[in-house]
Amino acid sequence: MSRSRKLPRKEGPDTALRGWPARRAKGVGFCAAIFLLALVVYWPALRGEFLWDDPAHVTRAELRDWDGLKRILFEVGATQQYYPVLHGAFWVQHRLWGDAVMPYHLLNIFLHAINCCLLAFLLRKLWRSPAVGRPEADTRGRAAWLAAFLFAVHPVCVESVAWITEQKNTLSTIFYLLAAHCYVGFWERRRAWKYWLAFVFFVLALGAKTMTVTLPAAILVVAWWKQGRLAWRRDIMPLLPWFALAIAAGLLTSFVERKWIRVLPGSITIWLCTWQRFQAE
Repeated sequence: MSRSRKLPRKEGPDTALRGWPARRAKGVGFCAAIFLLALVVYWPALRGEFLWDDPAHVTRAELRDWDGLKRILFEVGATQQYYPVLHGAFWVQHRLWGDAVMPYHLLNIFLHAINCCLLAFLLRKLWRSPAVGRPEADTRGRAAWLAAFLFAVHPVCVESVAWITEQKNTLSTIFYLLAAHCYVGFWERRRAWKYWLAFVFFVLALGAKTMTVTLPAAILVVAWWKQGRLAWRRDIMPLLPWFALAIAAGLLTSFVERKWIRVLPGSITIWLCTWQRFQAE
């Protein structure tokens, strides 16, 4: 009787089916479900029009040629906020579908779904531990996907997904999560290429939205949570260039917004200033 209970634990076809190929197939299925769910939830947004400062973000007429792309990437002040990755992406989108509104909304939904999947993969990697058994690992995996599904439908994401201007959120989050994912891989095996790949993704995230400066601090918090302590050489030193870049990006954004948008302490919000500026033009 006891022998028959142990049989399922032995290596065999049933165990193989629960191996990596099966897990990958399950992950693909969950991703497909998230994409479908996001499309269903945000379907009304596809009927939306440009609003508020959307015309200031969709590439203006004087920036729609190749010289305009150079200005977007390298000229501070060519766009109302110096986010070269974001406005470079808007430039490409305008080349593809012009002023048609629906593709912008559809792309934002697509980016949001990608973020949900990346969140699930990152949580699975962070919760992974060789010390846990198979049942607990399966539970953690299901919890990661549950978090992704909740993020896909959470009301806090509506502004970022339904408002074309806020593609800065959906796009920067992709690079943010990819950078975090690669850096966790660097933790595990300390391979230089993973560190530099994570750094490149961090630079791209900053180029889409400066609020991603929080990433190096978030990485340290996660390192402390995982290890119970922070080691100067292992945990803090590799992130010093990240903190330096984050500070520089924050100072540059502050300068640009004060000089070109003229946002001062105690003034009205950035989007209203931007809208008034481009309406005047």
